[in-house]
Amino acid sequence: MQGTGQFMPLAGSAPHIGKQDSLETVDEWRVEMVVDDAFITAAVIALKEAHPYETPAYDVIKVLDF
Repeated sequence: MQGTGQFMPLAGSAPHIGKQDSLETVDEWRVEMVVDDAFITAAVIALKEAHPYETPAYDVIKVLDF
């Protein structure tokens, strides 16, 4: 899903784009995937290493089988 995100790099940060203390808007994509329990930690680590933002936004939701 494509959308628009916004952020404001804080003082002392090293923003990939934008300037400190200035609101920035960017086109963003929301990505969803299904990952086996055995690989979820590796998937989150890979996301953090590949993402250009200092702190990427992400959720991990466990789907239970009833």
